[in-house]
Amino acid sequence: MYSRFIVLAAVVLTASGCSITQQVSPYTLGQASQDLCVVRNSEVVQDGFHDVYVGVLERKGFLVRSLPDKAPVDSCPLLSTYEAIYRWDLAIYLARADLRVYAEGKEAGRAIYDSLSGGANLNKFVRTEPKLTELVDQLFAKPAAR
Repeated sequence: MYSRFIVLAAVVLTASGCSITQQVSPYTLGQASQDLCVVRNSEVVQDGFHDVYVGVLERKGFLVRSLPDKAPVDSCPLLSTYEAIYRWDLAIYLARADLRVYAEGKEAGRAIYDSLSGGANLNKFVRTEPKLTELVDQLFAKPAAR
């Protein structure tokens, strides 16, 4: 009886450490032009992240212009930056993505996906494009008009 309790407690403690989180503070789209600049992050080269992100934004209706690495956040009226971390655990997967939106140089929206503490949780094995599509849909809740 006591050994069953210990095994159950160990399973519960292990499972509780296997969390995946996603937090989104949406950017409210206005009536202004839906031109969006995306600052390239040269540290994120895995899975063509930049090109995938730009493609997802274009499908959302944005006219996207890529800016060089480390461009200031006030370079465009509406601008996005990103960070991403990939991990290997039987396969390479997107472990963390942090998308930020700046309006007139001030942070106006953010979406974070984080599975770095995913442990044995198999839901951590996400592909870049579907996850970015989900994040962008939540980050820009209203459809962008062209």
